[in-house]
Formats: sequence, C-alpha cells, structure tokens
Amino acid sequence: MSLSVPDRKKLVDEWVKAGKTTGLHIMVQVGGAPLADVVALSEYCSIAGADSLLTLPELYFRPASVDELVSYVELVAKAAPNLPVLYYHIPSLSKVEINMPAFVSAATARIPNFKGIKFTSNDLSEAAQVLRNLKDGQEMFLGADTLLAPAALLGIKSAIGTTFNLFPQLAQDILDAVDKGDVERARVLQEQLCLAVEAHTVEGTWVPTMKAGMEIATGIKVGPPSLPQRELSPEAKKRIASKLKALKLAN
Repeated sequence: MSLSVPDRKKLVDEWVKAGKTTGLHIMVQVGGAPLADVVALSEYCSIAGADSLLTLPELYFRPASVDELVSYVELVAKAAPNLPVLYYHIPSLSKVEINMPAFVSAATARIPNFKGIKFTSNDLSEAAQVLRNLKDGQEMFLGADTLLAPAALLGIKSAIGTTFNLFPQLAQDILDAVDKGDVERARVLQEQLCLAVEAHTVEGTWVPTMKAGMEIATGIKVGPPSLPQRELSPEAKKRIASKLKALKLAN
C-alpha cells in the first residue's frame, strides 16, 4: 500500500514471471489505494497473468454496512471478471469492523467471482462462522500467525502469514501435527512460533520488524520498509537475532 501504481504493476510482472518457473499461485493484493487505482490494478492483473485478487476495503471513506462493503468488492471484481476475488479482513488496521459471516453470504449472492476471504483477526468464533458460510469453490485463509494451531483445529487449514517467509517449515509442522491429532506437539510448536513473533513485535510495528526478521532468518536482503515506515535500529535487530537463536530459529 506504500508503493506507487507503476511500482505495484512491476511487482505483479515479476511475481507472475516467478510463478511460471516455480508453480506458485500468484494472488495479488490490489487494495489500499484510491478506488480508481484499485480498479486499474485489478484490470492490469486480469491481463498480466495473475491467478487471483485480494482486496482491502476502502480505507478512508470506510464502508459502514455489509451492503456498502459488498458494493465496494463488487466494483473490484467487475474490473477482473476472469479472476477469483477474495476480501482481506484485517480490522486492526483497516478499522472496518463489519460482520464477516453476513458479508461472505451477501458477497457470494451478488458477486459471481467472489471466492473467499483472508481473515486476519483473533476472533476465531467469527472465523468458524465464516467457514460454515463458505460455498464449494471458496476458500478462507487465516492471517493470524499466532493462532495457526487453534484455527486448524476448527477446520481452517489454509493460511497466509508474514512469518511463513521466515519459518515456513515451522508453520507446516504445526498444521501437520494438527492433521495427525498430535495436539500436544501442535501446542509446543505454536508456542515456539508465538515467541518468535513476540521477539519481533516488542521492537516495533509489523512490517519493519518482519523485514528485519526475514534478513536474520533467511539471509536474504529484503531492504528497508517503504516510507513513511522506518527501518529498525541495529540494536533492535541484534535483540531479535539473539531471541531467534535461543529459539533455534536462526543461526
């Protein structure tokens, strides 16, 4: 959301190119901009080779009802009728706090290519209701990394998480443990992931801390966050690295 439309289009192109050699499904988040730009990005993705779209709500003139939110997502979906479109529910940042089970049902009834939701909220009761309201061919992705195990126990087996860029095997091991019915192992592994997340968040906000963590855990230089967010101090990075080493999640 911090990038210009031309830069976001360049990212789409690069990820589509990478998807052809890796077999990755390329889902592009097009929201977080003026509606005209969101529509333009959606139209671009529909011809650039993206596999699906994800959209935030309007972030300034926020929708205040289920109908208003469905109308917004409908505009995005109509701009890319050949692609599955999902809604990105992240009320802690968007401040759009609308009943998601009701939204999913209404969006399904009105939008032919509406295919689900990324649910980034700690309210697993609401998440379970959303899951029950989904139809065949729709999907729900959990966005709360610290709730991966309990969500999986509720039947939510798909997730999109920032920490998977740092600890992909740990996340997969949590889901595997749930699948095998090994609740105690799932709990222990989830606690490890939660402690790793807390090692970051105590040092600042989500994106700057996670970008620092990616470099520490993977060795891949991902650079600083886009302005107006600021890079962590060297001291903060050292503290994160020390905690990850203690958790055996970094060398």
